Amino acid sequence: MQPFRFVHAADLHIDSPFRGLRDVDKRVGERLRESTFEAFRNLISLCIDEQVDFLVIAGDIYDGADRSVRAQLRFRDGMRQLSDAGIAVYIVHGNHDPLDGWLSAVTWPENVHIFGPEPEWKNVELNGEPIAAIQGVSFPTREVRENLVARFSTPPDDSLFTIGLLHSNVGGNPNHDNYAPCTIDDLKLTGLDYWALGHVHTRQTLRRQNPAVIYPGNLQGRHPNEDGPRGCLMVEVNDEGAANTRFHALDVVRWEPANVDIADINTLDALEAAIQQKLDDLAVKAEGRDVICSLTLAGRGPMHTELVRPGTVDDLLTELRTTASESPWVWVERIYDRTHAELDLDARAGSDDFLGAVLRKSADVLDSDEGIKELAAVVGDVFTGRKNGLPAPTDEQIRNWTAEARWQLAELLEPEE
Repeated sequence: MQPFRFVHAADLHIDSPFRGLRDVDKRVGERLRESTFEAFRNLISLCIDEQVDFLVIAGDIYDGADRSVRAQLRFRDGMRQLSDAGIAVYIVHGNHDPLDGWLSAVTWPENVHIFGPEPEWKNVELNGEPIAAIQGVSFPTREVRENLVARFSTPPDDSLFTIGLLHSNVGGNPNHDNYAPCTIDDLKLTGLDYWALGHVHTRQTLRRQNPAVIYPGNLQGRHPNEDGPRGCLMVEVNDEGAANTRFHALDVVRWEPANVDIADINTLDALEAAIQQKLDDLAVKAEGRDVICSLTLAGRGPMHTELVRPGTVDDLLTELRTTASESPWVWVERIYDRTHAELDLDARAGSDDFLGAVLRKSADVLDSDEGIKELAAVVGDVFTGRKNGLPAPTDEQIRNWTAEARWQLAELLEPEE
């Protein structure tokens, strides 16, 4: 088998609006608005600089079915750059950019092949010789609930490395809509060598070989839950047909969480210095990228009394944003106050008073699966009784709420020194 290299990308979400942050800070909003375009340009540059043989994109090129003209034209220009470099591109559409979405009259260069609503095979050639075969299928409409893998066929030529290009929720990932659901066993039965997946935004290798089943993640994080490096995979197939992958970061704005423990911090000056040090560390880690940070203040210490005063956290947030430097910058999106007073709850639970009794009872609930289920039944009506049908809280959420309630009660009921 002739060795070759290709890039596996997915979930570009070009022209994602980032509505929430754009209304908070104009500079940050504009930087985010351009970030998906810049990440896409980085993808094109990587393919050209590395002289890869082809590129596969596993869905959600655009952020919505009514894809913007600007996004389509920028994507077309990128495809033309790849065409000039002799790099073929194979594309499927996903739930965000289904085939029935609005599309301008754009002429694609000959190097681009877009798979339709039925699975089909397409050979990839290098110097006139086939090196791989790709089978792919696009979402005809936004909500595809059937297992599309059931419509894939076995490879027509056993001598070629085979790739399945699919936008799908493999294994029922609860953090993503269950579109085109399937299992790893479904993918194995097709006999393909590599499944180039899209839809799940976190990079995951579900299976390394025979077949390789991989999500590259999205090119650019779009909210705090999409933290850390984002990009694509370089896939090298050797002469024995084994695929080895290497991640390339392409994001230009990185979302990062940060935690500062207030233990042993006694003044507002010291707290500000500790936060700034954490932000400086994030800037170094981001390697020249802009950073949006969700900051959590945690732990027990004397600064808790200061932080719970009305306006303190908001003022601290405003000051941190004001001191953010020119790009590359670290911008604090919000501050979560998870600090507590200097109380020893276990020791306080041993007291023979009302607070001690409350802490003992709540500890019994936390240590008991039955107690958690009783609490879940009590609060469940708040969720299931709503017309919008909010999902019922998990046992972990119930435990977290109970633990936080213990602290709030202790601080309310403990006599002041």
